[in-house]
Amino acid sequence: MSGEATPTRPPPWIAGNLMIDEARLAELHAHALECYPSECCGFVSGPVSDAAELSVAVREVNEADKYHKLDPITFPRTSQMYFKINELRAARAFEQGDKAGQPIKVIYHSHCDAGAYFSKEDAATFASDNTLMWPCAFIVVSVMQGRVADTKLWVHVPGTNDFLESKLNVR
Repeated sequence: MSGEATPTRPPPWIAGNLMIDEARLAELHAHALECYPSECCGFVSGPVSDAAELSVAVREVNEADKYHKLDPITFPRTSQMYFKINELRAARAFEQGDKAGQPIKVIYHSHCDAGAYFSKEDAATFASDNTLMWPCAFIVVSVMQGRVADTKLWVHVPGTNDFLESKLNVR
């Protein structure tokens, strides 16, 4: 069965229960540790032919500090408690992944000295008016005192602005 989305059918990976190998997960963890005490962010893609497979991690730049410096009133949080991916780069990455048959299936980020929960800020960023804003699931890596403490996969609850934890299978 193809993993391709249609106008009436969302891509199957947004439902969660995804598979990642230990090496790919180690890449996400390494990125989180390198960025600590700031949050890291990036994408994980995989073949459209295997909806559950996460096979390529791509690091993105957390632009939170840049926006905070330019306008601390509108963007009061720094990279230590927030992440911001360039939306134009993200849109292009999603489009290129789809065209190449390697769609982005996950946006990942870390939390510093906090759990691997999906925060209210995360939910407000990725769902609006009961609609998922990007066609993907989400991984949150918790880094506590410079060590990876936990990693969780989160998925949008259709028709709401809520997210629930899903199974992230590691092989």
